[in-house]
Amino acid sequence: MPGVPRYVVIAVVALLVASCSSGTKTAPEIAGYVETYLQAHPDVKRAAKKGTESATVVIKGRDQDVFADLGEGLGGRLIRTGGAAYMHMSGEEVAPGKTWDKITEEHEPYNLFGIGVVTSQAMTLVNSHRVSAQLAARGRASGPLFDGGLDRYTVTIDVQAALDGLDLVAFPEVYDPLPLRQDTETEYVMVRAGDKAAQARLRAELLEEFGVRATYDLWLDGQGRPVRQRLTAKTSTEIIFSDWGDTTVTAPPADQVRGPTG
Repeated sequence: MPGVPRYVVIAVVALLVASCSSGTKTAPEIAGYVETYLQAHPDVKRAAKKGTESATVVIKGRDQDVFADLGEGLGGRLIRTGGAAYMHMSGEEVAPGKTWDKITEEHEPYNLFGIGVVTSQAMTLVNSHRVSAQLAARGRASGPLFDGGLDRYTVTIDVQAALDGLDLVAFPEVYDPLPLRQDTETEYVMVRAGDKAAQARLRAELLEEFGVRATYDLWLDGQGRPVRQRLTAKTSTEIIFSDWGDTTVTAPPADQVRGPTG
């Protein structure tokens, strides 16, 4: 390349090599990449956001630290470590100077319901890549492109076409595994049973939620690890992945915990 400085040539070559480092992938491969990687590498921190809701989940072996902010002051945090569970509900003080309850079947068992709600909503949000995957698997793939030191893959989605191809019998378990309302659960039972009217209503609700067009983006680092995943739609979601294989979960300070004895 006569007349072009050598450092520019080197930079261009490096850019091209980096952009091809993970290789091309099909839409189903891009859509299912996060779930496949998580199954093999479960210890990770995931921070997700959808509208006004957010959640952070840290996994370390059998231990977990789960935080959910459901908006309007609703939410909480659950830590399971060392064979114990600790619960904090947003805005609450369980006793003077104490913000955590140590939960057992015998102590504060009412909070077991709170544990179920918080963990379910948080896990649904950080696992929203599964919903995105259902849509993106039927899209049109492109990439990788070199984007800020990462490989970015993109899938453009015709939402109506994706919804028409969904297996709606299995989809509710991915989309909303623990509905908070009984009428929603009843509707899902009808969907799973193959009720055509209920399935049509669910498709219409999903089309209203996501819009006609959507884009699924996935960023991978040089080791092929997911760093970021985003579904850009009428209702968008984003998940940030960090601390792969280097996570920690610690119990809250003992002086902030109300336990069975006080």
